[in-house]
Amino acid sequence: MSNSIFYQVQVLDNGDPMMLGRIRARLLTDNYQDIVRSITDPPWNEEKDKWSFRDPFIFNPLLPYFVYQVPKVDEMCQIIYTDKDFKYQNQYYVQNTFSSPTATNFEYYVGGNKFTGTGTQLKTPKPLKNQDGTYTNNIMKGVFPEPGDNALLGRGNADVIVKENEVLIRAGKFQGTNLEPNIIPAGSSKRGFLQLSRFNTTKYKKPDKILSQFDEIVVSVKYLIEWIIVNPENTQNKLSGNVYLYQLKPDLSTNSENLTVGSEVKENLKSLVASESFTLLSVSEVADFINNFIQTCNNTDKTKSGLTLFTDNNNKFPIFYRPNNLTYSYIKSASIIGSDPNTSAATKNISDIFNQVKLQPALKQGGYGLIYTKGKVGKPLTIKTSIVSQNAYSSDPTTYGALGSDKLFLLSHNSSIPGKGKINFENTLYGISAEQFVDEILPKTSSLVRGEELLQLVNMIVRFLVTHTHAYPGLAPVPVTQDGSNVSELLTELQNSTTKILNENIRLN
Repeated sequence: MSNSIFYQVQVLDNGDPMMLGRIRARLLTDNYQDIVRSITDPPWNEEKDKWSFRDPFIFNPLLPYFVYQVPKVDEMCQIIYTDKDFKYQNQYYVQNTFSSPTATNFEYYVGGNKFTGTGTQLKTPKPLKNQDGTYTNNIMKGVFPEPGDNALLGRGNADVIVKENEVLIRAGKFQGTNLEPNIIPAGSSKRGFLQLSRFNTTKYKKPDKILSQFDEIVVSVKYLIEWIIVNPENTQNKLSGNVYLYQLKPDLSTNSENLTVGSEVKENLKSLVASESFTLLSVSEVADFINNFIQTCNNTDKTKSGLTLFTDNNNKFPIFYRPNNLTYSYIKSASIIGSDPNTSAATKNISDIFNQVKLQPALKQGGYGLIYTKGKVGKPLTIKTSIVSQNAYSSDPTTYGALGSDKLFLLSHNSSIPGKGKINFENTLYGISAEQFVDEILPKTSSLVRGEELLQLVNMIVRFLVTHTHAYPGLAPVPVTQDGSNVSELLTELQNSTTKILNENIRLN
């Protein structure tokens, strides 16, 4: 024989009648028929001699019996001899590698050589991870063991994962029935599982924190007040101008977010409602005139002269007041070029008026403002309240245990529900079938009770019993008790108890 240490075989049969995990296999370099023809005295009998002491194709598992791992027929194994000069004696096998985790349900023996020196001609399967360690598709994250963890894997949907501080027993870990080569399995959150975990810290809840914040409400401005000074350059303190009231059409440019002291409003969006003019007034008198007009719009629907301003006085807000764009340009240009307002009579006059124009004297901002409701200037706001969970951690280790599946059964050999009979556990030693769960176990179990919900119902009943009264002796109780309990609520809770108190998916006998 060559100097090889390991040899490859094709599995012919895995049905060991001794159930020790032995297999019948042939070396890939051997011819089965040539070998059996060489067996004489008596000649080889395929029917009687298989699995007997005469069978040269029997290989024992190299791993201990307690790690039961038997390959399927036509898969590949690696074999080793105690003494390679004596073939067919004291020969052992170990499971061969696979070309991909998705091929572990079954892989023909040729494919098992993909990542050996003889597998270069085989097509490379799809990788499950990128070279940087990230998944090529996150839908399969968690289906297969991660490096550093220990595991016992089934050929399909079940496994046992042992992490550093956690044990997982899972069935139904991916969607679908079987693994398919080169098809990425999608993880299933509806798996059946048992999880035992130890966490190095303990998390506990603190009282929730209530946070309030003001959010601006964007509204459509309905009316616009604009004031203009026609002779702002006057140095004799004798100013003239006008105050206009416009009704605005709904538009993005006329909402409370976009309408500002200097924004442009297209003329086709403005409809003149009223105007008042003034002549030969001082700066302070002009400011008072404008303020009186603004206050009139805020307080009533008509001017002192009887001019109607609003047809619906209760539906006129929001109202925005400001200088028109030409008047405001004096202030705007002065701020841009950084000139001293005192060097320009027009700029000084308009700035003085601008600072005094207010709905209310106490307002800090002069010249413009949004009256979003009667007597209120500013941005319309709403209070948004949110509850933030507060958690804390201690250094005390904590262990958790969780059992989950679509349906859970807690079963006792010695218990039975009166009238339903005992569960027959015959033929369930190697696992309970789906038919047995549905036909035998489900009818003989009952729903589990939710404790807190049951106590709520009991509390309602006790409160009703303690606080109820009767109109007259012998009559039914008054529907509403002294503490506010009533018959209608109690009957509703009783009707809801089958779904609120009982969990039909967690059952026991």
